Amino acid sequence: MYRPPTEMRPTHIHIRRAGSANGRYALLFRDYLRTHPLAASAYAQVKVALAQNDSYNWDLYYDIKDPVCDIIIAGAEDWAVQTGWRTEHYA
Repeated sequence: MYRPPTEMRPTHIHIRRAGSANGRYALLFRDYLRTHPLAASAYAQVKVALAQNDSYNWDLYYDIKDPVCDIIIAGAEDWAVQTGWRTEHYA
């Protein structure tokens, strides 16, 4: 496990297998937010609000975040069909 120096901002790194459904999800989510500033701004507002809750109530965190991500990925899936988005174009 990597621990950055104390003066550095903590970072979470997610590793995903290329070609996996989970890997596709992450790339599609990223690319959709990159091309839809309003959705990206709304998602950022949710994340900031969640970060301000310092109770570390993970159930609350996921009760809010998961439905938001479900809505975003539904829009992203529609966008992928409309634009012909494929992971090999955007990885």
